[in-house]
Amino acid sequence: MRSGRRTLLALVAAVVALGAVASCRADPVGDENRTVTAGPVIYPLSLRYHGIDVVADVPYGSEALQRLDVCLPADSAPDTTTTPTATAAPTPSASASASTPADPGALAEAASGTRPAVLMIHGGSWSHGDKATAAYRSVCKYLASEGFVTFNVDYRLAPTDPFPAGLDDVRRALDFVFRPTTLSTYDVDSKRVGVFGGSAGGNLAAMLAVTDHDSTAYAEGDRIRAVVDLSGPTNLTSRSTRADGVSASFQRKQLLYLGCRTYANCPAATRASPEYHVTSDTAPFFIGHSTDEFIPLWESQEFAATLRKHDVPVTFVAVEGSAHSIAQLDEAMSKRVATFLRGHLG
Repeated sequence: MRSGRRTLLALVAAVVALGAVASCRADPVGDENRTVTAGPVIYPLSLRYHGIDVVADVPYGSEALQRLDVCLPADSAPDTTTTPTATAAPTPSASASASTPADPGALAEAASGTRPAVLMIHGGSWSHGDKATAAYRSVCKYLASEGFVTFNVDYRLAPTDPFPAGLDDVRRALDFVFRPTTLSTYDVDSKRVGVFGGSAGGNLAAMLAVTDHDSTAYAEGDRIRAVVDLSGPTNLTSRSTRADGVSASFQRKQLLYLGCRTYANCPAATRASPEYHVTSDTAPFFIGHSTDEFIPLWESQEFAATLRKHDVPVTFVAVEGSAHSIAQLDEAMSKRVATFLRGHLG
């Protein structure tokens, strides 16, 4: 009798073990879900940064707000310039035929640097905010202190410039990062570039990633390798007007950004929602979202589920409380973000 019971228990254990192995194999590599409690202090604001230089207001376009700051790690060369200059093509060797054209891929590779980089996008409901505010400047410096050349961007704002102006701007900024002259000037490796955004900036960072395959840079081999999205709205359609959606005041901000009077006839709502553009080519995501903030938790939960349906690796961290966007960045969360970026950008 006892022998029969032991055999039955062994069989049950084997079935459970096999199920666990199958479950692990079915999940995309890198998937993670956890709920954490955040501390009250934005960790990057509490630090002093030694040797971190900030190159301010580098133009990446002709408009007044098409400017970015570059936060440089402490190991940056002292002769780094504020505005990249044109990189001369290398002189052909004596054995090369004078009629042989230079290989654009080889030139870009030669101009590429050695360090990882992050394009950082501020929040502000798409209508306000600034790259140079104390909090975003501190996050920029923090990422630089972790070894990432960080490009902290401004972009045109609604309602003066509704969608897709802001998205066009941050895409232009990303293209600027991938220019051979930029890569050479700031010693950036074109194969180690990620994006980071909070709130509206999280939406824009996610949109850059899910539409990356449509960009000219992607076709040329330059692509986003990792994404950090903190509290980014991911579904700007009428779904967000339901009882569990965003407040009436935030609906008005969304409509101003979308350039629409109502959700009933607003094709821009779907175009501006990362939820509807995910592909299997989308880069890995780190998503942070608080459980009781004004952007509903379900937006990030459903977005993470959509990413996983396309086999995109996702690290999803729910933060207890109401901390929004970069306010989630206590010491532990800051280190999670840096670890994620380092894992995908090296």
